[in-house]
Amino acid sequence: MILVVRNVLFNSFLALAVCSSFTVCLFFGGEFAGKPSVKVCAYTGVAARLVSGSTLHRVFKLPVQRDGRLVELPPLTGMFLRTMSLEWSGIEFLIIDEISMVAYEILCMVDARLRQLKFKDVLFGDVNVLLFGDLMQLSPFGGNPVFKQPLRLVPATHLWRLFHLVELKENMRQQGDNTFVDILNALRVGELTADHLRVLSSKVSDEAEGEFAIDRALRIYPTNKMVSEHNEAVLNKFKQANVQVFLIKAQDVLVDEMRPRGDVPIDDIVPSDINKTGGFPQKLEIFVGAKVMLRSNVDVRRGLVNGAIGCVEEIIWSAFRRGQMYDTDIPSVRVNFEKDGVHVIEPKTIQFPGLHNYGTIERRMLPLVLCWACTVHKMQGCTVDYAVIYLGMHLFAAGQAYVALSRVRSLDGLRIQALDLSKLTGKTPCNKDALEEMHRMRAYSVERT
Repeated sequence: MILVVRNVLFNSFLALAVCSSFTVCLFFGGEFAGKPSVKVCAYTGVAARLVSGSTLHRVFKLPVQRDGRLVELPPLTGMFLRTMSLEWSGIEFLIIDEISMVAYEILCMVDARLRQLKFKDVLFGDVNVLLFGDLMQLSPFGGNPVFKQPLRLVPATHLWRLFHLVELKENMRQQGDNTFVDILNALRVGELTADHLRVLSSKVSDEAEGEFAIDRALRIYPTNKMVSEHNEAVLNKFKQANVQVFLIKAQDVLVDEMRPRGDVPIDDIVPSDINKTGGFPQKLEIFVGAKVMLRSNVDVRRGLVNGAIGCVEEIIWSAFRRGQMYDTDIPSVRVNFEKDGVHVIEPKTIQFPGLHNYGTIERRMLPLVLCWACTVHKMQGCTVDYAVIYLGMHLFAAGQAYVALSRVRSLDGLRIQALDLSKLTGKTPCNKDALEEMHRMRAYSVERT
């Protein structure tokens, strides 16, 4: 097989391909002789936006995870099946970026969907599939790593083992900073040297001035609790400066009652964990100038994706009001997303299961959260010019430090908070399973040649 990849500007460490044809010439933009032939997608909205694609869930009509658990893939029927079959009739190539975010179970869903849309008796429906990403990044939520087949699926074909490794060597994000590139490459595989540690130690600082001021450079933390604490601290800073802050409360209604609620207040059956409410907060304090993050894929093509960060420029109240009249008022918000432009974000509705099996709750709220800080998991696939990164004792996942540091373009844009060297050099500085898989794929590639 000859693989030619042209003008595909992915910031990735590896590419894998399973192709039915012997020669593959892939042109970015997805057209051969003027006809669409390529689908480009990624697991998250942020990653999809970076490659001018769509999310996997949108492309394949995949079911949304509930409480971090994968659910079964329902077959397409009726108009959905006819429309998608027509859409895919001329598609010959599928590109999936940031493959480390994709669970093995999701890869199985992609195979199943392509078989339904194209050729049911051929793996991936006879579509040529190319995967891009870095396996050494964080493992997916709610499933097995994409390279690890669950025991319950062992009798079936190991889909990951169908792919062939094409390893990319050039680092696109940190171009021009060779010292930083060396550190990241070493941290990625758990081989930091004393010189590397000295450089990282020199970036430890408590100063919060200029680009690294408390309300400017993004803080990247390992836990939601630490993120909330920092966002609250910045919010209090603005309150103390007498900035007008508005409290927006979500409107929650029980729409699918499974058992009588009686006198139980609806607040008692609403999950407090934002990850169990579709990412929509129960309350939000905002003001003009607040940094916010979208928690919903509003419009991927325009950059309005889950994880997009911007600054509030205007709060627009209904009925041409000049301010908040009632506690239940939910405004629209004009947000500047910088390179993705200025857009009005309107309230949205979402449904999620209530506590104690009372039924389904529908929430109407702005799909926004404050974002002077963010978790490492939420930042995977993103790039920033300046960041203050926590590398202390609360790091809990293999590869977390590597992913956090690799979000920044250069050492000049980096400050480190609470550096714990044992987290970078101990037993789990990197993803051991992923490292073993990389060794296996390299060895297999050598055998084939």
